[in-house]
Amino acid sequence: SGHRIVGEAWGEGPTVYLVHGWGGCRAHLGVFVKPLVAAGHRVVAFDLPSHHESGPGELAPGRTTIAECGRAVQAMVDAHGPARAIIAHSLGAKATGLALTWGTPAERLVFLAPMGGFAHYLDWFARRHGFGPRIRDALHRRLDRRLGFPLLHADLSHLASCLEDPPPLLIVHDPDDPDSPFATSEELASVWPGARVTATNGLGRLAHYRIMRNPQAVRAAVAFIG
Repeated sequence: SGHRIVGEAWGEGPTVYLVHGWGGCRAHLGVFVKPLVAAGHRVVAFDLPSHHESGPGELAPGRTTIAECGRAVQAMVDAHGPARAIIAHSLGAKATGLALTWGTPAERLVFLAPMGGFAHYLDWFARRHGFGPRIRDALHRRLDRRLGFPLLHADLSHLASCLEDPPPLLIVHDPDDPDSPFATSEELASVWPGARVTATNGLGRLAHYRIMRNPQAVRAAVAFIG
């Protein structure tokens, strides 16, 4: 839609896309590039709108929305060909889920510590800043208006119900993750046909970020993609 997305590509073969999370950049998933190329894949990694080298979208620099991130995933796959797989971290998993419901093709998905339901983060935000249900609900309504659709419709459990034939999904998550509840991944696996969860262990309070460089996570993702 007229906005600039910056990325890189390596290797030859079926394409695997790497989608980073909120506040991240394409380099954060760089550890996946070498083993995927060695396994015979072309790897495409890119920065989401208003992140790192990509330009801003409809909002000011440094600001974007989950919908805009989903459109960026869709645009990259449209430009560079059908996805053998998409590996996505945190909010990148939600952006990928949105893109799939809009018709983006992907044969397989790997979600690393997928972001929990937005209701969880609204509650957390309200507690953190000391406001009550009235302001929390007003914030929710404002976000709905900003997106042009209900915020909670971007939750992965809802998106799973919108897909006629969801692709096989591997979820890799650490139970110690303080930023995205492990229970979210268990819930997602229960509503996504054929999904399975692989749990890492001992990543501590930085588990949400360490999982992107965890050897167990990398091996599981590459083996699952084939």
